[in-house]
Amino acid sequence: MPAAKSHATLSPRTNVLLLFVWAMGMVLAFLVVQPHLPLALGLAGGLLGAVAGAMQHLSISQDPSRFSAASSLMGVRRALTSTAWGRKYIAWLYFSKVVLVLIAFLLIKEPLYRVALGYLAGYFSLMLVRDGVTLRDTYVLQRLGNLSSAPPEIS
Repeated sequence: MPAAKSHATLSPRTNVLLLFVWAMGMVLAFLVVQPHLPLALGLAGGLLGAVAGAMQHLSISQDPSRFSAASSLMGVRRALTSTAWGRKYIAWLYFSKVVLVLIAFLLIKEPLYRVALGYLAGYFSLMLVRDGVTLRDTYVLQRLGNLSSAPPEIS
């Protein structure tokens, strides 16, 4: 019986598509929205995303077979919570969202829709950098999944 296919969020194809989506969101947020949003939001999001990506990478490195076997979003979450770095990553992601909201309020102040746009710009930056850091891991997981689903060799 073949192994279950890994969840789409762990595939290189999905992650390349998401990198494009996050990049387009940043372009719209920082270059199209007038007046321009503070670039400090993008820098803060990028720094938070680099740390998140490193934690996610370390989590995947601790137990790649569990991630490769995850066939649902809940399976991916279980794989994350099964490692110390994965639990730290999840906490860091929640912390980062709060930090981005606070930075958006401090830098933009009002009106509220611009604060929300500022938060989204910072979040897109965070996700872009995080997914960029972990893109290589998706290729490793894909290769691992391909190896585990290959038919056994007959000697």
